Amino acid sequence: MAESKAPQAIDLSELVDFLKGVLWGCWRFRWPAVAVAWGLSLAGWLLVSLLPDVHQASTRVYVETQSALRPLLQGLAVNTDMMSDVAMMERAIMSRPNLERLARETDLDIQAKDKAAFDQLIGQLQASIKLERDGNNIVRISYQNNDPRKALTVVTALLNNFIEGSLGKNRSDSSSAEKFLVDKLKDYERRLNEAEQQLADFKRKNVGLLPGEGSDYYGRMQGEVSKLQAIEGRLRVARNRKAELQRQLEGEEPVFGLVPADEKSNLLNAPQDRQIAQFEQQLAELRLKYTETHPDIVRIKQMLAELRAEKEAAAKNSGTARRAYSPLDLNPVYQQMKLQLSQVEVELAQIQAEYADQSAVVGSLRQRIDTMPAVEAELKRMMRDYDITKAQYSELLRRVESARLSEDAEQSKSDVTFRIIDPPSVPAVPIGPKRGLLMTGVLLLALVAGMGLALGLNFTQPVFYTGKDLERRFGVQVLGTIRMARTEFETAVARRGSTLVLASVAALVVCYVLLLVFAAAPGHVDQELIKGAIG
Repeated sequence: MAESKAPQAIDLSELVDFLKGVLWGCWRFRWPAVAVAWGLSLAGWLLVSLLPDVHQASTRVYVETQSALRPLLQGLAVNTDMMSDVAMMERAIMSRPNLERLARETDLDIQAKDKAAFDQLIGQLQASIKLERDGNNIVRISYQNNDPRKALTVVTALLNNFIEGSLGKNRSDSSSAEKFLVDKLKDYERRLNEAEQQLADFKRKNVGLLPGEGSDYYGRMQGEVSKLQAIEGRLRVARNRKAELQRQLEGEEPVFGLVPADEKSNLLNAPQDRQIAQFEQQLAELRLKYTETHPDIVRIKQMLAELRAEKEAAAKNSGTARRAYSPLDLNPVYQQMKLQLSQVEVELAQIQAEYADQSAVVGSLRQRIDTMPAVEAELKRMMRDYDITKAQYSELLRRVESARLSEDAEQSKSDVTFRIIDPPSVPAVPIGPKRGLLMTGVLLLALVAGMGLALGLNFTQPVFYTGKDLERRFGVQVLGTIRMARTEFETAVARRGSTLVLASVAALVVCYVLLLVFAAAPGHVDQELIKGAIG
């Protein structure tokens, strides 16, 4: 363990000796190091003092988007997100076209003699202008420039452009949207009129082939067939009743001695009178429903004419009629059944007429089975297109009214309000440059440069301070060394030189401290005075 520690001790001792040698070597060149430190410090501090002041102008504006009119227009007007418009305006105001316009408005472009200088000016504006959000609705605008008046002018112009641009953009968007909607509304109005005209022409062209309201062709066909089947059922019932009455009439027996002799002549005409009365009643009921040309009315008129003719013929030949009259004519049951038979015959005739009409309708539908579905499909397509066009037209009309209401609300300037919290201003104290920090950096850099010079001279002009240095350099054994003996005068001169070096370094530090205090003071020396002193 002891053997392993010995080399480390030797190495550490050699390192210490080496560092001592380096320090003594640097001390040899102390005056060049101090001179370099002083020179660099003075030059650097002078440059820092000559740096132009940087003034910052700023303003803060509050964007009020909650107005009393907005809740009242909820659902009626277009709700515009003013904060998103403001954010978009923040990005737009930093665009090159707006910055070029700003440079011309504030006369900053006078300094630019050519295009390259103007491009550099635009780049400086982009770097110096700041738009920040202090909260949700507060926008802060700031700009830095060496001239406080120019900084204030630029911030004022930015504030005006920002407010006018935000309001103008929203109104421009509303006007553009309204113009677009009005153009589309006119287009859909034209298309709606064309669709209505085409639909009217189609209906006029296909009269009789169009389906009934609320039903298609097959539904109509099924309904008409069902009606025909119902009429067939009624027709069978009427025929069965007629057959049954005829069978009963054929089996009826005559009646004798039931009617007095003086009433027999009246009974002879009673059947015709009852039938005529019955038919006249039915004719009156049918006239309430149909015209005189209806088949049922025409048929009953013919039967009435026949009955009246029979009655007149019977009246002329009453004697012969009485002798030829059948005894069944005097049977009241027989007469009642005969009257019912006449009624059934009339009803049967009506049902047969209905059956014929309904059969014609069904036959017509079956004949047009290949035409009506195509007509119906085309009608549905046209109605669908018409409904879509009408719905789009109604929606566009609603949106146009909403856009107009929104534009009226925006023109009233009650939808959004800009309140300037802090007017554009420039503090009396410039915000830059940070002279204290820069002077500290200059001092540190000067000290490092002086030490670096001394170190470099030491290595370029080496000397031997110990015997070990000679042994390592020449590889010979040094038997002994003799220390240089100085007189009291030489010792005093050396001490005086060391004191002067330390004093010069201390003076440099004192100058640094005084400059820091001077730079931190509100009214530090004017740059023009420094330039004049240099000149």
